[in-house]
Amino acid sequence: MATSEGDGNGWVVSAGGDRRWGRFGAAGLLLRAADPTDPDTPLVLLQHRAVWTASGDTWALPGGARDSDEDAPQAALRETQEEAEIRPADVVVRAVRVTSRMPGTVWHRPGLDMRHVAEMMRRLRPDQKHSDGPGGPGRTIPPLVQESTDAVEWTYTTVVADAPRPLETVPNNESLELRWVPETLVDELPLMPAFARAWADGLRARPVELVVDVANVLGSRPDGWWRDRAGATTTLLDELGSAMPRTIELPDGFGWVARAHAVIEGAARRAEHSGSFVVHRAPGSGDDAIVDLAADLASDPASGGAGPGASGGSRRVVVVTADRGLRARLPEEVVAVGPRALLG
Repeated sequence: MATSEGDGNGWVVSAGGDRRWGRFGAAGLLLRAADPTDPDTPLVLLQHRAVWTASGDTWALPGGARDSDEDAPQAALRETQEEAEIRPADVVVRAVRVTSRMPGTVWHRPGLDMRHVAEMMRRLRPDQKHSDGPGGPGRTIPPLVQESTDAVEWTYTTVVADAPRPLETVPNNESLELRWVPETLVDELPLMPAFARAWADGLRARPVELVVDVANVLGSRPDGWWRDRAGATTTLLDELGSAMPRTIELPDGFGWVARAHAVIEGAARRAEHSGSFVVHRAPGSGDDAIVDLAADLASDPASGGAGPGASGGSRRVVVVTADRGLRARLPEEVVAVGPRALLG
């Protein structure tokens, strides 16, 4: 597809001479989708970068420079549409995280944008110069010129999103290849150095066994649920279940939810659900049932829990609730997140 020429093209250069592309920073899309053959292991969309790009011939995320009128999700989605022909409407953004920063000043190449650079690099023979130094006509790239001495902070923002399935892709000239890669195999590829650091520093998702305190999540939305608690519970479970498997943001990183449990109590026990959730109908206190279920999952290696005997690749048990009293009763190894982690 045709690319738009925004105002973000340009370099930020540090005092030590390091360069980062994007006058207003850059953003990339970390897109996951369930593997139809193994829902427990998500696939990640990676771009094999063209040789002429920064850190060329390495693997990273589709993305690029932000324009002045864009936030990070808008920039990442636009760049992914340009580089992979994936429509923004076909993905769901889960989280936004700044994964790299660098202070510097803005520089540019007079009269030259990246499309011209790409075409020139394509035409140059291997024996021709590719440097910023002096040379014959058509043999060099014009030198960088400082646009302003005002200090700026360049940032790279990783936008984490999910797709309902591994979407078809069409690469543009910035890619040698686009590939859906199993998450467990990502770090076996020759990754772009900055992406490799961010991947190891918290972008990789760990398998999660999710337990939802339905009464608490239901009560966080003033949508009239109290008039028909069972009906509202059915609607909520169907809504949340339709998004599974999915990425969930955790206090210390990300999780991939392929298995989920819903604990319901009282009048909500009449709710019906035939989707992704395993429904547990508490005979008494919902909190008691959640504590018992979380403890069982955390201690049972057969369920993938993190208790005694579990493997290093085991699932983390995560409980969705804002109830402080319930959180205080959960086993130490269980992670608690609020309803917004599911509802967005």
